[in-house]
Amino acid sequence: MNSQNLNSNGIIHVLCDFSVESPDYTVTQARLARNFPHHKAVISPQPFKKGHILGQSVFLQLVVPEFPEGSIHICRVGTMSRMAPRFVLARWNGSFFLAPDNGLLPLYFNNDDIVYYNINPSGYQVTDAMSQIYIPALQRLLDSNMEVEGVFEIKEMMVRSAPPTPTLSNNVMNLTVLYNDYYGNAYLNINKRTFEEAGQGRPFRLRISHSMEIKQLSNGYNDVMEGMELCLFGYGDIMQVAVNAGSAVQYLSLTEGRNILLEFAP
Repeated sequence: MNSQNLNSNGIIHVLCDFSVESPDYTVTQARLARNFPHHKAVISPQPFKKGHILGQSVFLQLVVPEFPEGSIHICRVGTMSRMAPRFVLARWNGSFFLAPDNGLLPLYFNNDDIVYYNINPSGYQVTDAMSQIYIPALQRLLDSNMEVEGVFEIKEMMVRSAPPTPTLSNNVMNLTVLYNDYYGNAYLNINKRTFEEAGQGRPFRLRISHSMEIKQLSNGYNDVMEGMELCLFGYGDIMQVAVNAGSAVQYLSLTEGRNILLEFAP
């Protein structure tokens, strides 16, 4: 294998749903070092529930923009047992993505023009996706000098899922908490661009509850006193509701799936 064909700035990034304490974490590190000794690797262990593609897609939105062009993102996450083990490869914005065919990548890209390629092996049952699917597919990609056309077969049928989309009606948007991170911050289904297009610079209020609302954007957590709530656009330009030195999950009950209202002045 010629493992030196990857962009010299590219990084192999593995998003996984096992913990740092798990043997899987150390085994994954060892396999990447053994098979791709010339490349930097970053592993992102996250406590995702199996099949939680909404949270996984938000996490990708938060971190992928920080990686250099040419990076390879491997989504080594569990799928629901009722789903057949199918896996795909996609290229987007100069980087590559390998993941289960469970709706995660279409949800993340939210772009029907993305072309997907089949990386499923034939002839045996998949019991270890990292060693049986992702590492061999990455080796083929490197050996082909990062070319996918003519190397992998196009996958015509994909499992697709759409994120809950906020719509503006009478100056009000109904938003949903899609993801809670390690610190209990709540990420909503609205990005900075959509917020600015809908608001047009108008005053707003984010109604957390009947008695609590946020009326301004913060630049950082310390813009408010400790224990106070705030909202900001951080990584990935996704709206985040947080509590300085606290948890929005614990103190504001902003758990995944919770709906809150964003109101703009008329």
